[in-house]
Amino acid sequence: MNDNKVARSNETSKKTIAALVALGMIISFPLAISDKPAFAIGTNSTTSGTTGASMMKLSTTSAPVVLPLYKALYDSKGVLFIITEVSDKIMRDQIGNFTGSPVNYEPKLTKSQDIGQLWIFKNGVKGPGLMGFQTNVLNSIPGDPHYTPLWKVNIVEWKTTGTNATTPTILGSDDIIAYAVKKGQITVTPTNIVINCPIVQWGGNKDNTIRAGHI
Repeated sequence: MNDNKVARSNETSKKTIAALVALGMIISFPLAISDKPAFAIGTNSTTSGTTGASMMKLSTTSAPVVLPLYKALYDSKGVLFIITEVSDKIMRDQIGNFTGSPVNYEPKLTKSQDIGQLWIFKNGVKGPGLMGFQTNVLNSIPGDPHYTPLWKVNIVEWKTTGTNATTPTILGSDDIIAYAVKKGQITVTPTNIVINCPIVQWGGNKDNTIRAGHI
C-alpha cells in the first residue's frame, strides 16, 4: 500500500471513531471477537462469568471496543460513566434490556471495602436513568478523596399517593435526596447490589474545588 492510500485509510479511521464518539460511545482496546456483543476480554475460547456469553481468540490487538456512555448527576452537574460489571443477575439483565448493552455478572464486587453510593429512580420524572426515570445520582467524582468506580445501588421512589403525595422533580445530589427523604417526599431503599461503573467525564463540584474533567 502506498503512502497516499495509507493516509486516506488513517483519515477514514479517524472520522469513523469521531462519529462513534459523537453518538455517545467510548472506544477502548482490545476487542474479544464474538458472534454476540462482547461481555469480556480474553485470549482463549472459554466461557465467561456471564451466562450465554462466549469468547474467541483475539484476531487483532488494535480493533476497537464500543462502550455506551450513561448519564448521571453529581452536585446537580452532569457526568458520564460506563458500566462493566454488576453483582446482581436480575439487575444485570434489567440494565442489559433497558440499554441494549449487556454487562458482566460479578458477585465478588460486594466484597470491596471502598464503595460509593448510587441512586436509581424507580418512578418520578421520565428520563435516561437505569429504570427509565430521572438521571441516576452519584456521591463522588474523580478528584474526590472518596471517589471509587464501585457503587452500591439505592432505589428511590416518589410518594405520589396518600397524605404525603408529591409531584416529582429532578433531584440532583445526595444532599438534595436526603432532604427529600426528611420531608417525606421519597423513600430510599438500600440494596446490596454493587455496580462497577467508572466515571469518564464530569462537570466539577458545587464548591469548585474539583474541576470538570475527563479520562
